[in-house]
Amino acid sequence: MAGRYYNTDYLSDITVTCEGQVFMAHRIILSAHSKCFAKMLNGNWKESSEGNVEIKDFDPGVVDAMLRFIYSFEYDNTQGTPPMILDAHMYQIADKYDIAALKTESKKKFELSIANGWATDDFPVAANLVYVSTPSEDRGLRDLVVEIARKNIDQLVSKDGFCELTRETPDFSADLISFLCGKDFEHGKSYPSASN
Repeated sequence: MAGRYYNTDYLSDITVTCEGQVFMAHRIILSAHSKCFAKMLNGNWKESSEGNVEIKDFDPGVVDAMLRFIYSFEYDNTQGTPPMILDAHMYQIADKYDIAALKTESKKKFELSIANGWATDDFPVAANLVYVSTPSEDRGLRDLVVEIARKNIDQLVSKDGFCELTRETPDFSADLISFLCGKDFEHGKSYPSASN
């Protein structure tokens, strides 16, 4: 129902801007779905007094998808970004703005997209994005990436992008070694070894 109000000036009382793109929004809708927006838009903050939230650390396509989700509980890939990369960005923006439902949905979509696309050149890019954009204690996407890599290690080691990922992303490499050895040492979980 709220979807019809997305990016319209009807009853809009706030704008969200990103790289010069302006999205019309509604304080009550953003606040209802995001604890971060609720604080920003209803307290003594610049965003509340100026009626604008400026987002600088995501591209407009990700911001658009986040806002669409807030209004309709779904997001589409309107920019042609590879799905697993978009889903990783959506998880990242959901975490930053404390949008629990979006974090859950983007994790589900990410799991499907890497299950279907692990053999593409996008997988190492998405895996690196996951590791640089999430704290080590947030295992949501990290465990999915490592499990897919473990299951498909024989094919992945022959790919330059994957080898580069292991060299340039030490946290991923450490997690992968733990999974390959059959243990998640940090969390005390056991996984079947690669030989099983």
